[in-house]
Amino acid sequence: MKSILLALFLAVCSLLLPNYAEAWSGPGHLAIAAEAYRELSPELKAEVFDVLKAHPDYAKWEKAYHPNPNLDLAAYVFMKSSTWPDEIRRSGSTYDHPNWHFIDYPLVPPTFPLEPGPKPMDDVLFGVMQCEKTLSDTNASPELRAVYLSWLVHLVGDVHQPLHCASLFTDTYPKGDKGGNDFYVKPAQSGVRLHGIWDGLLGSSPNPRTQWNYAIQIEAKYSRTALPELIKHQSPKDWSLESRELAIEKGYLSGQLQGSTNSDTAPSLPPDYTKQAKQVAEKQGALAGYRLADEIQKYLKCGGPVPPLPKNTNNVVQRILPEKIGTLEASKYYDETMVVTGKVVQVTVRPNVAILNLDQPSPDSPFTAVIFQENVSQFGDLQKLKNQAVEINGTITEYHDKPEIVLESPNQIKVVGSK
Repeated sequence: MKSILLALFLAVCSLLLPNYAEAWSGPGHLAIAAEAYRELSPELKAEVFDVLKAHPDYAKWEKAYHPNPNLDLAAYVFMKSSTWPDEIRRSGSTYDHPNWHFIDYPLVPPTFPLEPGPKPMDDVLFGVMQCEKTLSDTNASPELRAVYLSWLVHLVGDVHQPLHCASLFTDTYPKGDKGGNDFYVKPAQSGVRLHGIWDGLLGSSPNPRTQWNYAIQIEAKYSRTALPELIKHQSPKDWSLESRELAIEKGYLSGQLQGSTNSDTAPSLPPDYTKQAKQVAEKQGALAGYRLADEIQKYLKCGGPVPPLPKNTNNVVQRILPEKIGTLEASKYYDETMVVTGKVVQVTVRPNVAILNLDQPSPDSPFTAVIFQENVSQFGDLQKLKNQAVEINGTITEYHDKPEIVLESPNQIKVVGSK
C-alpha cells in the first residue's frame, strides 16, 4: 500500500534530513480522522463524502478500498484524506504547503516567555484559516474544496502534536531545534529524533480498520465531558498554545530533558518518558478528533442537495475464513486478521524498520512481515528467524500490490520448525 511506502520513506527522511517530519505518523492521523468521523451526523458524513469525491486522489482511494463490515467506503475515504497533505510534501504539487504543518513558537528556557510564531502568514494557524474560508465558500471549485477539507482534517491533527508548536532555543540550538528534529535522545539502543518519538505515539499500523478500532478506544478513555479543554480552548490559536505548553512541560520536561545534536551521542530518555508522552498523545488525539468534528460542522457549507451515503459499502456477506493460509493466498484476504504460514528466506534490518521476506527474497517475495523501529527491540535477534518455518498472525494489508502484516508484538510470530 502506498501509504506504507510513504511511512517508510518519511521515517528514513526523519533521520537523514534536518527538517520537519509529519505531525503524528500516518497511523496517528488515521486515528484522529476516525474519531472525528464517528462524531459527525449522518447528514454531515454524506456531505464530507460528497465533497471528497472531487479530490484528486479519490479514485485511488476508492480502488484501494476493500469492503468489510466494520469500515465503510465513506469512512475509509475520510480517513485516507487525513494523510494526503504529507504524501504530497515536496512533490511539486500546487496544493503543497510545507510550512502549514507547524508553528514555531520559540521556547527559551528557563522562563519560556511567550513569543509569536515567526511566519504568521505561512504556518498551521494560517493554513487552518484558509481551510475554513474555502469550505465556507460554496462558489469555490469542487476540487479546491475537497483539497482544503483534506487539509483541515490533517492540520487539526498537526496542531495537537506538541512538538509541532515549538522550537527550542538554547546555546546548543541558537537557531532552534526545529521542533525536536535536531534534538536526539535514546529511547532504546540507538539515538533518534525527539520529534520522531512524538510522531509515532498514536500507533504504528497503517491499516485504517486497526486505527478505527484504536480511535474507539481513545474515545472511550476520553469522552467529551472528560475534557474541559474543549470548553476552555475553542480557537485554533488556543489549541496551538495548549500544545506549546505541553511541549514545554512534557516534551522538554521544562528544559530539563537532556538531548544531543546527533544520534551517536544521544543520552538515554528518563524512565517512563515515552509512557507518559503516550498518555499526553492519546488525550491530544481525543481533543483533535472532537475539535475536527466541530470545525467541519461549523465551516462546511453545501450549496445544494447532497446525495445519500452509498448503501451497501458496509453490508458485506460474512465469509468463513480458513484457520491458516499460505503466502500465495494472502492477497485474497486484505484487511482480514489471518495466520499466514511460510519460510523466512530474507531478513533485512534498517535503522527504522525490519523486513522479513517469506518464501522468496525481495523483490519476488509473495508476502512480507514488517516491524517498525519502536517495536524491533522486542523481537531479539531477527537473523535467527532466517530459514525458519513460521506462522505470522495479524491484519493483512497491501503494499506495492503485495500483502504484508505489520508486527507490533513477538506474539504475532511463531516458529514452527526449519525447512
